[in-house]
Amino acid sequence: MNRLFLCVCLVITLAGVGRGQSDPSKPKAKVGRTARAKSSVAKQRTRRLNKREAKQSLAFARTHHPELAKLISRLKNAGNRPAYDKAVLELFRTAERLERAKVANPKRYELMLELWKLESQARLMVAQQAMKPDDDRDARLKRTLRRRAELRREMLAADIKRSRERIGRIETQLKTLENLDAAADRELRRLQRAAKMTVSRSKGRSGKRDRKAVSAEAGRRTGKQGKQAVKKTVRTKDKSKP
Repeated sequence: MNRLFLCVCLVITLAGVGRGQSDPSKPKAKVGRTARAKSSVAKQRTRRLNKREAKQSLAFARTHHPELAKLISRLKNAGNRPAYDKAVLELFRTAERLERAKVANPKRYELMLELWKLESQARLMVAQQAMKPDDDRDARLKRTLRRRAELRREMLAADIKRSRERIGRIETQLKTLENLDAAADRELRRLQRAAKMTVSRSKGRSGKRDRKAVSAEAGRRTGKQGKQAVKKTVRTKDKSKP
């Protein structure tokens, strides 16, 4: 039991170390935001997942790292609730982060998921090595870390490419502003066109409403005249009776 607890604790601790590596694709947060983020993370670390969230977390681990899922399940069965809660919370936060990446950038999500799997496997092997060294496991660990470095390099290259494309778009926009008078004239023409279109649409809607109102009024008058004619005919018939 002590070995199991120590192994899971090492995995969780190493996971925190892995998260500490900065992501170059994300801008650095301001001091105020950083303080709020730390406070939010602290609250997340202290909260306990509900049954549905814990189930989702374990399902994520079973899909992408079955050995880790078995280890965490054994913690629960052994009655070590604090360590179990901490482990499933770590999984839950990872799954949420990856889900956000999946929506924002599916291609990057695939790389991030594969990277997490390699990191999780490496953390578990490091924890196992700390308790019971094994040459074969050590060789597998080095292969895993090499593959992780390869993926990291691929992600960083993609980040550089994306950044260059963004810089290219900004430079194109900057060139259009080299002649400030011409830029002001273009903006003025654009605003004038937009204003004309708005006025034109407004007049069109107003004209349709006026035509509908006239048509409705004509219909009401016709109906009223018809009723009056019927009443007059009835009165005429009544007078013609002996």
